Amino acid sequence: MHTFAKNALGGIQNQDASRKTNKNREGPIIRINSLPTPISPLHLKNELVGYDKVKSEFLVKGISNGFHLGCVGSPGIHKPHNHKSTSDHPEIVEEYIKKGLDTQRIAGPFLSPPLPNFKTSPLGVVPKSDPGKFRIIHDLSYPHGNSVNSLIPQEASEVKYDSIDNIVALVQKFGYGALMAKSDIQDAFRIMPVHPSDYHLLGFSWNDHFYYERCLPMGASSSCQIFECLSNALQWVMYTKYKASGLSHILDDFFFISHAGSAKCKQDLTNFLYLCSKTNIPINMSKTILPTTKITIYGIEVDSVAMECRLPVEKVVKTTHRLQEFSRKKKVQLRDLQSLIGLLNFACSVVVPGRAFLRRLIDLVIGVQSPFHWIRLTKESRADINIWLLFLSQFNGKSVFLPAKWDSSDCLHLYTDASGAIGYAAVLGTSWFAQTWPHGFDEHHIAIKELFPIVLALELWGLRLKDKKILFFTDNISVVHVINKQSSKDKVLMALIRRLVLVCLCNNILFKAKHIPGKQNTVADSLSRFNFQAAKREAPNLDENPCIVPGNLLQI
Repeated sequence: MHTFAKNALGGIQNQDASRKTNKNREGPIIRINSLPTPISPLHLKNELVGYDKVKSEFLVKGISNGFHLGCVGSPGIHKPHNHKSTSDHPEIVEEYIKKGLDTQRIAGPFLSPPLPNFKTSPLGVVPKSDPGKFRIIHDLSYPHGNSVNSLIPQEASEVKYDSIDNIVALVQKFGYGALMAKSDIQDAFRIMPVHPSDYHLLGFSWNDHFYYERCLPMGASSSCQIFECLSNALQWVMYTKYKASGLSHILDDFFFISHAGSAKCKQDLTNFLYLCSKTNIPINMSKTILPTTKITIYGIEVDSVAMECRLPVEKVVKTTHRLQEFSRKKKVQLRDLQSLIGLLNFACSVVVPGRAFLRRLIDLVIGVQSPFHWIRLTKESRADINIWLLFLSQFNGKSVFLPAKWDSSDCLHLYTDASGAIGYAAVLGTSWFAQTWPHGFDEHHIAIKELFPIVLALELWGLRLKDKKILFFTDNISVVHVINKQSSKDKVLMALIRRLVLVCLCNNILFKAKHIPGKQNTVADSLSRFNFQAAKREAPNLDENPCIVPGNLLQI
């Protein structure tokens, strides 16, 4: 690694050490034209030659003069207060303010509001994933409907991030034993200065004194989009000027990859550190990882030798405990349900087949605004929760990368059929089963009868279909919708869907359906009508005897 990489943390200096007196304040005076950022706009501009002109000018102007939050009105002024979590952890708030004052990222303290139309928003203390560590949130979404964030248009806060899927795709591209490295920009939002005309929007109070933020806070809806502009620009420079082989990022977290045995990954990492050193972008060297075949990125452990992703054990345990709590409740608060959905959504970054099954829980929070609003957990939603519990009870946290290619049911020779009055059948390769309808099935509609043998086939042959992406062809449009949506108002269909989801979760199968009008499954069609001779003529390699379907699977 180049020696200049070690200096990537350099360049953070107080640009104004002068001190003046003022009757309204008890701390150092901050000159408006002295912005608290270490980033050099001149050096950044030089690196962005050839980059999109509008994006380049936005960044350079923002670093030079401060970024606008995008607020299109004036929020109401309310009596200063903070969330209860700050009184539970006052030392965290004190440390945040002290660091902010030392780095000039916070102005204050003031005995009274220091600016016209001074808007104070509450602070909150939120635990990080690391035990015993916390972060400060400046809650600019309070109060609902009359907050700073409520006046920032959605287009100023929308961001599309990379995900663990991008990492998996890169590992699959560079192959077995690919070398991976990462680095982290230090302080992220806090190195991005705010335009002085927006300072009045970023007020807060503590111990009867007033302060305001001079850098992007954690809590402004536009902070992520603004910072992502910088990260996107850095990625462009790495690809365009430093010819990086493989790269991904989410906000301040950068990932590098190259082929096994190649020096390119280390070279790309070194070039990134050099780029940040030249532009005075600080790097958290303690989070910088040299090339390896096993790395934790975006909170997920990725192994290019085993070609798998792994959830941290503590996340699996935490999610299981939370699900157990919910399974015993009839009502939960919005904030608690959102927390559970967040945990499950994180798990689904590894457990890909579970993503669609989250929709029913997500639907419960749509339109609910107050974090303290009580939401009723229906019998159906608790049944969904129990499926997650069943899966996690046997999940070891590991998930093999799913292939990029989808296998069609035709390629797998996977076929099912339901004869409304007679029976049902399924075929996988040379294996097959065919049976009459269980007692009571006469009353069920055709969509249930079509889905039933599909679920049985997955339950019976799940191990043979493990770690695959399967595109199932069927001529029943209703079955396509139910499988792909993984939800139905019909309770019997939903019971079958839960079984399908569970077997897919346990075997890492991503299962989707596609409507093919007039799709012919002649072998399965013959078997479902017990026309075994016709089936044998069509598929002479079928096993002599059918597979035995366990009796417990025949009950819905």
